[in-house]
Amino acid sequence: MTQPPSRVFTPAWLSPADVKQWLKLNEADVDDDALVVRCCTQTEIYVQRCRPEFLKLGPFDPPVYDPDAEAYQGAVMYAAREVRRRNSPSGTQSFGDAGVVFVSKFDSDIERALHQGAWAKPGVG
Repeated sequence: MTQPPSRVFTPAWLSPADVKQWLKLNEADVDDDALVVRCCTQTEIYVQRCRPEFLKLGPFDPPVYDPDAEAYQGAVMYAAREVRRRNSPSGTQSFGDAGVVFVSKFDSDIERALHQGAWAKPGVG
């Protein structure tokens, strides 16, 4: 039985280094690099759906996405949350003496930055 080809994901505009910095991960520690890159690539797609106003169409191939500071920081925070939740599908994580800690799947700061949930812009149709 042959193995499927491994997938290579490359984020276009969200820097994995920014996500690692937000998570306070050591730059020299490369153990989580592939996971951070995958989460950044996934986050880019999600943010582009939430905030399509930053997609620049025209002679670009492919189109260019150029978010403002609010959308970019929301993307960093969203990707970081996805990285943190990798070992906590039920939403809990254990931190030594602190015991079990809840890792929220909703964050009002991210929702506000990405204009989703209660912060979604009103639409017509």
